[in-house]
This record gives sequence, structure tokens and C-alpha cells, in this order.
Amino acid sequence: MRTTMAWALLLTSWTGCDGGGPMSPDAATPMGDAAVEAVCGDGARQPGEGCDDGNAETGDGCSATCAVEAPAADADEVVDAPDATGEGFGDPSRAVNGVRGGGLTAQSLDVYSISLEGHLVLGWSGRRVMDGPGVDLVVFENAFHYGDGATFMDPVVVEVSSDGETWVAFPHDYVAEDEARYSNRAADWRGFAGRTPVLFHEEERAELDRFDPEEAGGDGFDLADLGLASIRYVRLSPASAHTNPDTGAPFPRDPVSDGPDIDGVAARWLAEAP
Repeated sequence: MRTTMAWALLLTSWTGCDGGGPMSPDAATPMGDAAVEAVCGDGARQPGEGCDDGNAETGDGCSATCAVEAPAADADEVVDAPDATGEGFGDPSRAVNGVRGGGLTAQSLDVYSISLEGHLVLGWSGRRVMDGPGVDLVVFENAFHYGDGATFMDPVVVEVSSDGETWVAFPHDYVAEDEARYSNRAADWRGFAGRTPVLFHEEERAELDRFDPEEAGGDGFDLADLGLASIRYVRLSPASAHTNPDTGAPFPRDPVSDGPDIDGVAARWLAEAP
């Protein structure tokens, strides 16, 4: 069930004492402090005056210089898929074999379907997803536009974990005027995945930046919103399987929905797990 789609990008901090930290692949933006600490180890600091070279030191005035192999990659490991049948849309390998979006008004057929009571847990072959600049994760579901501003959606609650046991959900809020009724307006489903059509396609539109949801589609998530430096797993489940705290009832769903269809999940910053 594993396929790895990665291009090697080496993240390193500057060896000089210029105040920079481990850099993103575009060599323009230092990674967040949380990621620096997680990658470099406890006590690592940003380079500053008194730092003599690029050695990994954590003394006063000097920082660890980290060389971290951090390929941006799709999740390639199916950790838990209780709905799996191994065939057709019940084959969870479809969620880790690359993203093949159908565009604004069509669905992809290369997806894994989660039941209304199910979930899907994915990983990155033992690697950790790091908190870096901007979006860290993009979830590609199978939404599509139709009619006047309407979107067919299977909204998804996105949770992450470092150990596969304790889970933290990204903040989400259903803000429709009547929260007891389903809304087909994507703007009413704040913080959920499954709201945005997928434009990225491995073979046909691979030039799109998959980590720019406005360009490639999908729904982006930032670990900084949870105050987490890194995670190892992502769990996806239907919104309708969760309780809306505003109503005390499950989040509503489209009457014809039969659960989310997952095309893939991409991580922007990765490091080898300790």
C-alpha cells in the first residue's frame, strides 16, 4: 500500500551568524521556532553573535546548525482503514498513490471512500511532518462546484497525532445561519477539509504548486494553529460523525452524501523520526 512521491529538498540553516534559521526549500523564509526546536533538539537556538561556525552547538550566543533531509511528499502509509475492502473505492492504496484531481466541476475516480461512520489514518513511512512557514498539510478530497455558488461536499474533520493514540483536531466551525440544516456553501464550513475542489493531477497538471490551495485546490492546514512542532499521523473522518458543540447534534450532511472520498494528503516539511 505504499508509494512514495518525493523530491529531495535539503533544509539547512546558514553557517554564518546572520540570525537565520533552518530554511524552507525556496531559501527565503526561516522555519518556525517550533520546527527549529523539534529538528535541532532541545535547547537549539537561532544563530547569533558569537557563533563561530556551522557546528551543532547550543551554547550561549550560538545555535545548532541543522542539516535535515526534508522531502515534501504525499502520505505513503495506510495506518488504519476500517472500511477497507481492497477493491475499487474500498482500496485505501488509492489515498496514497498520488493525487489526481478532477478539477472544479468533476470528481476524481482515484480515491478511497470513507463510510459515514469510518475514518482513515495515514502516515509518512515513519517520518515526521514538521511545522514550517505557511501551510504544512494539504488534504485533497473530492469536492466539486455546481449551480450558483454551490459545492458538493463531504466535510472532513482533520486530526493529527504524534503517537497514533492522542489526537488533536484542527479548529473547525460550522457557521451556517441554521446549523441544524446542511449548507452547500463552502464558506460555512470553516476549518474542515473536503470544501475545495482538487485541481492538482499527478500526470496532467503536475506543474501546479500542491501546497498552494488557491492554485492546486485541496484544503490547507498549519500545525502552528495547534501549537505543534511536528506530528506523525493524520486522521480523517466525516464531519457528520462528530458533534457540533453549538447544537449538541452531529454536523449535518448532504442527504446524498455517503462519506468523504480521499485523493491524498501532502506534507510540505518532513524530517526523519527520532
